[in-house]
Amino acid sequence: MKVKRFKNEDLRNEEWFQFYTEFKVLIEQYTPAALNIDAMFPSFLALYGSADEALEVIRKSAVTEQIAEADNARDTVFRGLVEAVKSSLYHFDAGKREAAKRLQTVLSHYGNIARKSYDEETASIYNFLQELNGAYAADVTALNLTDWLTQLDADNHAFDALLQARYAEGEAKPDVRAVEVRRELDRNYRDMLDRIDASILLNGETQYAPFVKALNIRVEHYSNIIALRKGRAAKKKDDEKEN
Repeated sequence: MKVKRFKNEDLRNEEWFQFYTEFKVLIEQYTPAALNIDAMFPSFLALYGSADEALEVIRKSAVTEQIAEADNARDTVFRGLVEAVKSSLYHFDAGKREAAKRLQTVLSHYGNIARKSYDEETASIYNFLQELNGAYAADVTALNLTDWLTQLDADNHAFDALLQARYAEGEAKPDVRAVEVRRELDRNYRDMLDRIDASILLNGETQYAPFVKALNIRVEHYSNIIALRKGRAAKKKDDEKEN
């Protein structure tokens, strides 16, 4: 058993900081001493604090309020779509009831998308719409929900455009200190993983397994965010070439 690795540097600032926040919580939960990194963890905490300060300017971006409003807009449409499907479960037409049941299965699978983090929600809505416009297109048409999907897609793209603008704003005025802190924290993180992997080889995996499993789940999540973004970028480039 080993901790999975991924390209932390491919995460955007907010994603990157959130990942390390979750990593910090895990370390504190399983304790630095039990993980044999008690001598290294204070350095991590110092760098984490520096990163928090260095990224504060990006958090206070001018488009933050617009992003919140755009997120609320897509949340409202999503909730309206959910209610439209629910009401169709009681439609007098048996065919429409069956269509609603099939769509309800998809909704149950995705859960309350509106409660997810910004990036998670964007990705979930994208996948959700792909599914409804694909395998469940006939059911969507049967319940006259096409306009809801079109609006949700438009609002999701509008939100993502604002979020990209905020990221670009942060990238357009790079803080040398923030860039350096990122490098140092990434280096500190990798050193701790090396120590944990070495301890597993030396002492066996029993003591470390719960922590490694929990961390690997988070690594997979953030790896998927990176992969999904790269996939969307590649698709956009292909579409532009085709057009």
